[in-house]
Amino acid sequence: MERRAYEAPLDPALAVSGLLTRLGLFLLVVFSPFVAMFSRRAVAVMVPIATALLILAAALDGRLFAALRRLGRFLLSYEALALFLILIWAAVTILWTPKPANAAGRLPGVLLTILLFSLAIACLKDRVRLSDVNLIPIGVAIASLTLALEFVPHSPLAQWVDTSIDDTESLRAAMLLTLLIWPATGSLMARGRNWQALLLCIVTIAALWLVHNLIVFTAFLAGVAVMIPALWRPRATARVVCGIILGLLVFAPLIGWLMSLYGGFLLPAEGDQLVGVWRDVTHAIPGHFLGGFGYDSSAWLTRGVGGQLLASPRNAALQIWLELGAVGVALSALALWASFRAVERRDDRSIPAAVAIGASTAVMMFAGLAAWQTWWLMSLGLTSVSLAFLSRLGTRRID
Repeated sequence: MERRAYEAPLDPALAVSGLLTRLGLFLLVVFSPFVAMFSRRAVAVMVPIATALLILAAALDGRLFAALRRLGRFLLSYEALALFLILIWAAVTILWTPKPANAAGRLPGVLLTILLFSLAIACLKDRVRLSDVNLIPIGVAIASLTLALEFVPHSPLAQWVDTSIDDTESLRAAMLLTLLIWPATGSLMARGRNWQALLLCIVTIAALWLVHNLIVFTAFLAGVAVMIPALWRPRATARVVCGIILGLLVFAPLIGWLMSLYGGFLLPAEGDQLVGVWRDVTHAIPGHFLGGFGYDSSAWLTRGVGGQLLASPRNAALQIWLELGAVGVALSALALWASFRAVERRDDRSIPAAVAIGASTAVMMFAGLAAWQTWWLMSLGLTSVSLAFLSRLGTRRID
């Protein structure tokens, strides 16, 4: 007589929780990178929806209180406290910024973005399945192929996006892709699929080459140069990268002044204009050295003899110097140091990817980006979710 093992009935709440978790992760690591190249507003809509799904999934399977405790521990960590000190100082500088109403309206959005992604990460399970981690390289592969098809001549996607001019959305999607490639590569290498990781890097570098943006391509190469030694000596590599980034932040006025004199040839497309902005910024910093001109002041300051609006120094370090002064730079350096110390203390598969992300981020922020644009904070948040997702795959012993 055939006997079958008794199968316990499946809890509907757990089944729905698993479905909602996968759907939320799909929106964050697969769908958001794809839609980023068409509309950044779509990403801003996807992130709250995905976070709500993750919160609901955690509530259904009884993980919500644990997630809130995890969120509380993060908010009390040294890196989070240092970040909040920067935001508090930015709020103080609104007292002397040129347009206090505009600055006061933008700062809560920065705080909300940070809290939103922190809550999404806290709601992830402590241990994730391998099948779920596959979503990260799948999302990067889809985004890479789509981005490449946009810039291939006579492509059907070229009708949707005008690539004959400076396409901002596609450029921002390329920057996001430059960050997401490292968690995707790390997830494949963690499963021993090194050839697939190499193939994904080749597809990504081809897509970034078609974009024809020197800063994005350099950021990708910086990530490659850091990822390779980080696989061998992750903690030592993290210390070196942290030291370089701190040096670029602290000595940004000196570097900007030297670039304005001798570095225009490094940026052939727009070198003269960019180094001209850096020159004016470095000349303006000593007048407001300690407290800066105030948060969001670069959008309203004039530069040069013609009274042209500055808009942005297009250098995150110089923007921090200009808007928050030496106090803001010191707090930013403290936050960076605490973040790298947190990465160095970890013992999992995400460390090489985290160090590579730091290198790519430094290139893009110190050579073309403002410090707190909403879309850039969204990109960092999506990358953080993928990195946290990878870190929950399992641990390994490192030297």
